[in-house]
Amino acid sequence: MDQHRGDQPPPRRITINDRRKLYPQAAPSPQGDANLKAEAPEPPGDPAGPAAPAAPAPPAAPAAPVAPAEANPLEGQLEAARAEAAGYLDDLQRLKAEFDNYRKRIVKEQTGLVERASAGLLYRLLPVLDNFELAVASAEESREFDRMLKGIEMVFGELKEVLNAEGLSAIAAKGQAFDPNYHEAALTVDGEDDGEPYVAEELRSGYTYKGRVLRPSMVKVARRTAS
Repeated sequence: MDQHRGDQPPPRRITINDRRKLYPQAAPSPQGDANLKAEAPEPPGDPAGPAAPAAPAPPAAPAAPVAPAEANPLEGQLEAARAEAAGYLDDLQRLKAEFDNYRKRIVKEQTGLVERASAGLLYRLLPVLDNFELAVASAEESREFDRMLKGIEMVFGELKEVLNAEGLSAIAAKGQAFDPNYHEAALTVDGEDDGEPYVAEELRSGYTYKGRVLRPSMVKVARRTAS
């Protein structure tokens, strides 16, 4: 021990690494490993050493695919029914609009026909009106009853011709058998006769227009003497 003291450095202790270098084939003993661990210097810094890295989390299992919901056949039928109903509604609205336009056009045409017919009749009555004006003017100048009566009869005949040409005809009443379709009984003559009723007197003239009763004759009814 005294020989090593002095200026010479102390000899270095042989470690397990030196032994492994000198004898690479020799297996280290458990005791040598323990001594090596005991002799190995601790690293500077945190005595506890760096924290061990966390173990990676196992990969998540893939989610199972969700099976598609089965289509409900009733929903398809409902959608088809709605589409069909919408088509019917469109057709109905279009037909309604067309019918409204048709109705307006027919009303306009009928109104035009009536106006043209009335205009034609009025045009044919204008000469009658002119003759009435002449008859009144002549009666005011002459003051002659016979001449005025003759003028009125002439205008009345002309008026009847115009109306007859338009389809207006007088109903025969006086002396005819009573017909409720053409005659309206206003008075009834009382008597002992029990024969067929007939028109004894015409109180107001009746007319037909193109074969249809426009106004029945107002008459007084009596009964013929039974034979």
